[in-house]
Amino acid sequence: MSNLKKGELEIEGVFIFPNCKLDDIKTKESSSMFKSITLDSHNKSLRFLKAPKLGSKYFNVRLSFENNLISGINLKVNDPSINQWDYEEKLSQHGEWLTEQIGYPEGILSENVFEWGKITQWYDPRSCDAGISILYFQR
Repeated sequence: MSNLKKGELEIEGVFIFPNCKLDDIKTKESSSMFKSITLDSHNKSLRFLKAPKLGSKYFNVRLSFENNLISGINLKVNDPSINQWDYEEKLSQHGEWLTEQIGYPEGILSENVFEWGKITQWYDPRSCDAGISILYFQR
């Protein structure tokens, strides 16, 4: 069960929480769901092969790990009806989803800081891209 205010997110049966380890997530059962990317000896990334449905929306999801601990989750709405150049609509969809998850007005703020980390909504008008970053504080 997801509780984003506590930093907990369930994605396709994979439970992510503050201080969870790569080994906890990358099991034999779940390994076919991800593409694993090794950035260097300390940083790894897992990308979901299919866009999972989180709440009412589908997202492209990337999990980032530093020294085997979760450091972040990057979410980008995956909606074929949105023009790929319309970052404002993507940003709106992200705000709707965050409002579902953490309430109003927190869901429309560009940044929310919690004890475990922070959630930011970002956009880049030059690349016409937008997303949600869930960043975990390393302890």
